[in-house]
Order: sequence, then structure tokens, then C-alpha cells
Amino acid sequence: MTFPWVEYLGVAEALLQHRGTFAHEEACCRASISRAYYAVFCAARNYAGAVEGLQMMGTGGDHWHVQRHFQQGLSREHQTLGRLLALLRRARNRADYADTVSNVGTRAEDAVSHARQAFAVLHALQR
Repeated sequence: MTFPWVEYLGVAEALLQHRGTFAHEEACCRASISRAYYAVFCAARNYAGAVEGLQMMGTGGDHWHVQRHFQQGLSREHQTLGRLLALLRRARNRADYADTVSNVGTRAEDAVSHARQAFAVLHALQR
């Protein structure tokens, strides 16, 4: 059975809601941002491959490849999803690699919100 990537969004939401409970508050927020991105990226990657025939390379370049696929799409939904992927990826890179992240709680809330929007767009595309 294929993993339902939207479950990572549930993890991101739980980390955000209970920040400071599982680990230090900043660690929970950073992990929330990361999981929100990966939920959307993997779901978008799988949709693009299965429905739109996008070929994956199986490398880190797939992140840019999937993002560009949607940014250059003809529909408003595609472009919106591409924009959200770009926002989420920048936030994830900052959360995963930067030694300091200002307003990490707000950034995590924004990432979860953007991920919810992205799943709504993916749902619309699947109709």
C-alpha cells in the first residue's frame, strides 16, 4: 500500500499544536515546517508522475523538477501549487539548515497553512 503523504501534514499539525511537549519548542516548529513541506512535495510528485506523466530522476533534483512542473503549468491550480511548493521549500531549507530562524512559531503556522492550501489544490486537480 502506498503511504498517504497527507499523514505527514497531520504530524506537522500535531508538532505545532503540542510544540514544546515532545521536544524543545523550536525543534517542534522546525520539524513541523519540514514535515509540512514533505507532505506536499511527495503528494505533488506522485500526482505529477501518475496523472501527468512527469518522469522523476530519483535525485535531490526532483524537488526543483516537481516545483517547476507546477509553476509552468497551464492551469491556475498548477501555478498555485508551484508557488506553494516554492514557499514551503524555502521554509523547509531554512528550518532544516539555518542555525537561527526568527519567528519560528509563526513560520511553522504559515507552513502548515500553506500545506493545507496545497492539498486543497491537489484535491481540485484530481476532480
